[in-house]
Amino acid sequence: MQAVILAGGEGKRLRPFTGAVPKALLPVAGKAVILHQLEALRGAGVEELVVVTGRLGEKIEHFLRSHGIEARFIAQPAPLGSAHALSLALPYLKGDFIALACDYVFPAEHLAELLRVHRSTRARATLSLKRMRREEIKEASTVLLQGDRVVKIVEKPRDEEILSEVAAAPLYVFGEEAKRFIASAKLSPRGEYEIAEAIQEMINSGLEVRGVLTQRWAHLSRWRDLLRLNFPYLEEYL
Repeated sequence: MQAVILAGGEGKRLRPFTGAVPKALLPVAGKAVILHQLEALRGAGVEELVVVTGRLGEKIEHFLRSHGIEARFIAQPAPLGSAHALSLALPYLKGDFIALACDYVFPAEHLAELLRVHRSTRARATLSLKRMRREEIKEASTVLLQGDRVVKIVEKPRDEEILSEVAAAPLYVFGEEAKRFIASAKLSPRGEYEIAEAIQEMINSGLEVRGVLTQRWAHLSRWRDLLRLNFPYLEEYL
């Protein structure tokens, strides 16, 4: 199994922390986010890793190499969106693969369940889902479900675009068929090439997309998230 970690985001909402440190290296419980992810990926049987980097990418590469972690590093020349970043890794991927953003922490058993569902159904994409408040959903992807099938997805929706209280995390299992949709993703209304747009095109083309709900992932989106994850006694003030 192969995995792609998308670590090219600038982390503007996490400044000043990300002024000198990339999001992937920010600490959660005394350990860099990317190390938490790698533990889960190894537990899921991932043997090959691709890391797409952007600004401060050399720090991520140095950090992983200093920890004895082998990976293929690809530099995204400009922050053009998640689908653009993932498309840079596609030439090196064969068969099913995992893709995830560098700023999410999730339990290994959740990833194992994503893979189980993906392999036991006709899904060509399987998404990590979580119930969230409307204000939180506006910074994620909102989905419309029929059972465990995803029938619509919208990236960072406005109030009137929110489809449900269920949001999609940037943690995916994709089949080989997904590659052509990722590579041909259209520019979104927000001016980026986004994985959600590629997933919606897969759905429109009749490919099956499934979702697996969990309440046990955490997102490093803003400085409050960093404090909440590292200093839980501050949660009531944040």
